[in-house]
Amino acid sequence: MGKKALVTGANGFIGSHLVEWLQERGDHPIAMVRKTSNVANLEASGAEIRHGSLSNLDSLIAAMEGVDIVYHVAGITAAFTPEALREVNAAGTSRIFEAASKARNGPQRVVYVSSLEAAGPSHHDLARAEHHRPAPFTWYGASKFGGEQAAWEAAQTLADLDVVIVRPPAVYGPRDQDMLQMIQSANWRLVARPGFRDTWMSAIHSHDLVRGIALAGDRGLALPKSPLDHVLSGGGHDHHEELDDKAHPVGQGIYFFDDGGRHSIKSFGHEAAAALGKRAVTLPVPAALGWTGAFFAELFGRITGKAPAFNRDKHRASVASGWWCDSSRARAELGFAPEFTLPEGLEHTVRWLRDNKVL
Repeated sequence: MGKKALVTGANGFIGSHLVEWLQERGDHPIAMVRKTSNVANLEASGAEIRHGSLSNLDSLIAAMEGVDIVYHVAGITAAFTPEALREVNAAGTSRIFEAASKARNGPQRVVYVSSLEAAGPSHHDLARAEHHRPAPFTWYGASKFGGEQAAWEAAQTLADLDVVIVRPPAVYGPRDQDMLQMIQSANWRLVARPGFRDTWMSAIHSHDLVRGIALAGDRGLALPKSPLDHVLSGGGHDHHEELDDKAHPVGQGIYFFDDGGRHSIKSFGHEAAAALGKRAVTLPVPAALGWTGAFFAELFGRITGKAPAFNRDKHRASVASGWWCDSSRARAELGFAPEFTLPEGLEHTVRWLRDNKVL
């Protein structure tokens, strides 16, 4: 019999795919959602549902009762203020670990799904790796790094709990809303590139990411339980330094996942256009124009009461030196191997979008 696994944020893009994959391989996933959540993404799975909120410790304790492992996927990617992001992504994650320590017959392991943005941008000539010292500079990245700091503290103080961190790059696939904007733009035969030069980025299809997350849960090395020279305790190397030892202990317990390619916003957009059977043109967007567009998107969002996917924080991320990561550690330690290249993954995504009349 498989593991009883609690998936937080199970109704979301990544969470719902993770629930389906855990079911497919024989585990018993439990979907944790808020009472007000839209659970349409979970209807086909028929998964057991438990209600819980990252703002309510008692609800988290109850949701974790009798589970073997927690996959903490819940979080938000956009908000009007950095405080709102920190409350969910950092303080909420801290409550996850507190609940894990207090739940009756609670979990032995927590996998925290963080973000490449928590590590900070990559050097133009070198992908981000686990041994690099984190340097988040966006509101979102700082909030997810706050969650990583909560994970580190839990690893040091909770002797019976193993903690693993996963840092995905840009994720796309069925049910996605964030990268969908780039695909929709390509459908209009337009690829908007921030600035006048390409910077490197990594990407991964949701199909491959959830398999990586599950592998991290199965066999990932946990964060060390001693204050060694670790990247989460102030150690690590600058982002331009490469190490031959991809399994260096300074980055133990953290895993990047990607499709193995080195992409850019421009190349992603043109691959999306190709998957759509179209040809697109590249439109360089000066930083000032991008900032103005983000400002007005936020202004409209405040009127409607919904934080837009593209805002000034996302604009800051778009003009960084790059968001490119190295998944060598995951490949070596977990046996991770992506099944989708970017062209294959975009073709799969476009078919789903068309079948579901999104495009």
